[in-house]
Amino acid sequence: MPVITVCVGSACHLKGSHDIINFFKDAIKEAGLENKVELKGSFCMDKCTEGVNLLIDDELFHANSVDEARGIFQREILEKI
Repeated sequence: MPVITVCVGSACHLKGSHDIINFFKDAIKEAGLENKVELKGSFCMDKCTEGVNLLIDDELFHANSVDEARGIFQREILEKI
């Protein structure tokens, strides 16, 4: 089961991690993947200048917008499930 972990630390929160988490919640539900993808939060991932940090399993990604998160979800989740 893929695990998406979104940073909710101070810097990522200010850069929009809340909106990205909401996007992932909605995208997982819309794709019917509630029992196939886990979404969770984490504190600092030590890449604060890169954008909102997120891990998919053990791979680090950065999203500066919901659109970037959408692309990551498409490539890393939908295309691989």
